[in-house]
Parts: sequence; C-alpha cells; structure tokens
Amino acid sequence: MQKEKERISEGERFISDYFKNENLNFEREKRIFNLKGDSKSYRDVDFFLKDYGIYVEFYGRWNHSKAERERYREKKKAYSLNKIPCIYLYPENLGIIDFCFSKRMVETLEKHGMKKELFKYRLKRLLLDRGGLFFWILLSTLILLFGNSKHENNDLNILFFGIIIYQLYRLYDGYKKFFKSTKYYV
Repeated sequence: MQKEKERISEGERFISDYFKNENLNFEREKRIFNLKGDSKSYRDVDFFLKDYGIYVEFYGRWNHSKAERERYREKKKAYSLNKIPCIYLYPENLGIIDFCFSKRMVETLEKHGMKKELFKYRLKRLLLDRGGLFFWILLSTLILLFGNSKHENNDLNILFFGIIIYQLYRLYDGYKKFFKSTKYYV
C-alpha cells in the first residue's frame, strides 16, 4: 500500500479527490493486456470509471521532455487503435478540472457510441446541478394544496404557484443544458 501511495503524483491525487467529490466510482491503475499494435504486453491506465466503462489518463509529465510526450503519444495511439474509450488530462487542465473533464467525458462517450452511459452521466450532472429544485417544487405544491386549505389567501397561493412555475422552468432549462444543447458540455 505504501508503494502505491508513493507512485501517485500530486496531480493524480487531485484527480482522485475530484472523482470522490463528484461521487464517481473509480479504480486506480487499471491494467489492460494484449493491445493489438502495441509494443508492450500491457498498459497501466491511471483511472477506470467503473459505472461508465471509461478510462482516464493523466499526462502529468507531458511538459517534462520530448521523450515523455512521445511515450504518451505511443500510449494514446495504442488506445485509439484498440478503440479504448479514454479521457486525457494534462497538468494545465487541473485548474479547470470540472469543465475539462465534463467536456471530454461527453465527447468520449459520444465518440464511442456509449449512449446509455452518456444519458446516465448527463442525468447525474443535471441532478447535481438542479437536484434541489425537486425539493422546492414538492414543498411548494404541498403547501399550495394542503397548507392553507381553510383560508383562501390568494396572495399566498399566487406566491407558491409562482415558485412552482419558476422551479419547473429552471428544471426545463437544466434539461436543455445537459441533454439538448451542444454548446454545453457540463
């Protein structure tokens, strides 16, 4: 266990923490054997997202040398040749990890025709972004229906009806953002 902790770079730790915060189920150092057209008998991928069947590589040493970049390119070529769905992250992506990861996740799932996983990921993002709306819609509906049944307070009814309409609009807007629009990736 100590050896593995020593091998994890600071960038990989950061990505692990990001995955944990996003409730993404992942494995570290997933090994892939016998890739056709590859000079190596196996490759170790930094992360594997279990629920989506997606691999994630962090190219933390990309800027260190030309040899490192070439090693990464060879790895990327082997994954591409074997149609391995993989997201590639670089050190400069860590500052905007949510945007970069989400954008590349959607692109990779679309590229590999993984429609079920894409739907699951978009729904997860919608619920993380707009999940609290369900609470407000339910609460406002209950108050509207049962809260002042004896008292005919039209001002309160109008207020709660307005809250419901506004929250439904925000829910629909989130649906468009995560499922219909191509300009949003996150």
